[in-house]
Amino acid sequence: MEEAEELRALRQEPSGRRITIGREDLDDRKDDSHTTTTSTRWRTLLEGLDPKRRLPILTWIRKYDGADALSDLIAGVTLGLTMIPQSIAYATIAGLPSQYGLYAAFMGSLVYVFCGTVREVSIGPTSLMSLLTLEYTAGRPVQYVIVLAFAAGLVELAMGAFRLGFLVCFISAPVTSAFTSATALIIIGAQLGNLLGLPRTVDGGFFATVWSVLSRLADSATGDTLLGIGCIVLLLALQYLPRLVPATRSRPVHRALWYVSLSRNALVVLLSALLAHHLVTSNTDGGKATAPFRLSGRIEPGIPAFEWPVRDVIVNGTTVTFPQMLVELGSGLVLVPLVAVLANVAIAKAFASDGVVDATQELFALGLCNVIGSCFRAMPTTGAFTRSAVSHASGVRTPLAGLYSALLTLLALGVLTPYFYYIPRTTLAAVLITAVASMLDLGIVRRLARPPALRTDLLAWTVCFAVCLVQGVEVGLLCGMAVSLLEPLRHWVGGSVSTSGMTLADSATVHRCIRPEVGLLYTGVDRLRTAVLAEARRQPALPLVLDCERLVVLDYSAARVLRELADEVARYGAGPLVLVNVRSGWCRALELHQTDEGYVFKRPEPASNG
Repeated sequence: MEEAEELRALRQEPSGRRITIGREDLDDRKDDSHTTTTSTRWRTLLEGLDPKRRLPILTWIRKYDGADALSDLIAGVTLGLTMIPQSIAYATIAGLPSQYGLYAAFMGSLVYVFCGTVREVSIGPTSLMSLLTLEYTAGRPVQYVIVLAFAAGLVELAMGAFRLGFLVCFISAPVTSAFTSATALIIIGAQLGNLLGLPRTVDGGFFATVWSVLSRLADSATGDTLLGIGCIVLLLALQYLPRLVPATRSRPVHRALWYVSLSRNALVVLLSALLAHHLVTSNTDGGKATAPFRLSGRIEPGIPAFEWPVRDVIVNGTTVTFPQMLVELGSGLVLVPLVAVLANVAIAKAFASDGVVDATQELFALGLCNVIGSCFRAMPTTGAFTRSAVSHASGVRTPLAGLYSALLTLLALGVLTPYFYYIPRTTLAAVLITAVASMLDLGIVRRLARPPALRTDLLAWTVCFAVCLVQGVEVGLLCGMAVSLLEPLRHWVGGSVSTSGMTLADSATVHRCIRPEVGLLYTGVDRLRTAVLAEARRQPALPLVLDCERLVVLDYSAARVLRELADEVARYGAGPLVLVNVRSGWCRALELHQTDEGYVFKRPEPASNG
């Protein structure tokens, strides 16, 4: 299972799982009016500010024992060996020096220890966050990346405070599939140049990048190409290494091979760096050391000092203020946190032991990881599916395993950064290509073309996938969401009406029943008017009943049209339009009068002649 599968959980998770967003988020459905007393509001507010609720570590740390510590240590070290090479590689996707990926891995792991609720979740840089970061900050100073992480964290905190986690439901499974598949192709296309040792060109989109690589194939560096292909082959071989000795034959050997397989990224990067170091030190050209392939270059050691992200930056001699940077980031201020929340909540749902996730707390945790991380120059972060799967398979007991991963990352920043200089860029490209290859899910097109999938599902996938490749992932995601909303909007906006016969209580007369579905909004009143008047003309002798049992929303325009419709039905001689199963709040708003058969509209009293 690869890092790129972090959003595939959305398409494969059991439908029985659901999110519980804490006690303060549960709807009080006992009263149709949804009234809340002042004391209840204060109690809900105090529950939301409870330290044990916002710092879950205060709950489980009291039961922490030696067995938990040993399990977390093993899981944390294993996770760190996966996280370090991935973080270095993901920073290159975002167009950043490698240390920025390590900053994000360190701060994300450390903060989630205190605020996280799901022990398996690993917060840090991911391929999706890196690509989105590149989309909005390419060609701009590093400060824009830090501001994007800071702003994304604030948006995630606001989503938690206002319980807006449901917004991720507007991204359907076909759109998620198209988005991740397009992201995989874009990342693979962008890394082909590094794999072949070609100088990086200006990013002009997926097709322009691929064409640029194909047109310069003759300029490929032999050393980079051979090393890159060799690294891909070795990574794939190590991925399937545990299958050589099944657990049924020798469990200890299978377990050892499994740990080697989990550490394959770190092993390949280490071996490549050692090879490069050997070649550099053994080959000199006029007294200057050379290597047969391009290297990562110098990486700044250590964790940077605390620095508040809200500050101005100098760009080409011009001062750009913090608000101006926010304006330039544009839709990234919404899309980056939205995708981060989508990934993190999906991963939390997939690994939660009881299938129930406090999504509000997860939003707070993710927001704090980004806000605090931005103060230490970290790039935007979210949950990573592969790293979370590694934690789960390693027997993690509590979120404290993230502390050991963070310490290992800190060790790498403090001690190993001089050696990161020798990591070949083609090796990082190989790590990224093998990681995102499993994101490609083109087989879903065949499934979307068959029932029970709707035509809009296939259309949404196609539009999202194509626009992502042509115009960018942020535009493609928005277009895919817009197309996928067409079907629910058709039912909500246009509405649907069914007719049948029914006999009301305490009445032997058969009535014609007209039943609006879901909602009655101003855009759907014409359809209801047509259905009601058609029934009134067809059988004027039978009374008409409007069954409101399935109505969940009613706007002012629809309420006004209902009164006018009652008058028109009366002029056809069909008697009063009777409403049944009407909510108590609507009865007052519509000024209905209760009768033995149901509710009818009140008529103005006739003016007296006296």
